[in-house]
Amino acid sequence: MTKDEYIKYMQAKLWEFRDLLYEKSDSPLVFLGKVDINLDDYVEFSKTYFDLANQDWEQEKPYFTKEGNFRAKLNILSGYNKLNSFVLNYGKNGNTNEVLKEIFGKDNFTRLDLIPDTVLLRLIVKFPGHGFPFHVDDASSYKENFSQYSDKAKRLWIPVSPWDDGHMFQISNQIITQWDSGDTYHIPWGTTHLGVNYGFKPQFTLSLTGCTYE
Repeated sequence: MTKDEYIKYMQAKLWEFRDLLYEKSDSPLVFLGKVDINLDDYVEFSKTYFDLANQDWEQEKPYFTKEGNFRAKLNILSGYNKLNSFVLNYGKNGNTNEVLKEIFGKDNFTRLDLIPDTVLLRLIVKFPGHGFPFHVDDASSYKENFSQYSDKAKRLWIPVSPWDDGHMFQISNQIITQWDSGDTYHIPWGTTHLGVNYGFKPQFTLSLTGCTYE
């Protein structure tokens, strides 16, 4: 970065757009309990199905809403790119969603009162020095495959790997650290969140979208 680039960055004050794009929220953190997770199963899956993973990073996408792409563009202008927001994202290609649901297991679906046929499971692998920037979910990936359930679906976040130094997740204004594998949190639609790995070990998490029997 040159001095001129730095001055231009500071003058742009891109962070001021945040209040225009996101509603401030102090929603209480909703912990739904704990499910059984075997990290080794997911690590083995990630190696076996590597070729079916989306190699993803912060970027505009054709299936995003107009607002979603504007938020992505703001993140990009703020400095997020392939070098600091890269993840492996499993669950959308081939039969990976069904395999992930088999690994997750019927008992865990029952524990969370979820209807398996409505569930999209995504395994996300973050590497040291990478993370998801500030954003809200609009269920765009879910609507591509489960549009008939999207009005009733919930979004859950579940760490697969145990917490390690440098791992952090934030929902609304509340920061989660020192989690156990299988801890399960609800992310209400429209709630801001982010997750980063500035540690030493890869971070494995599940993003689960689906409907309950209620």
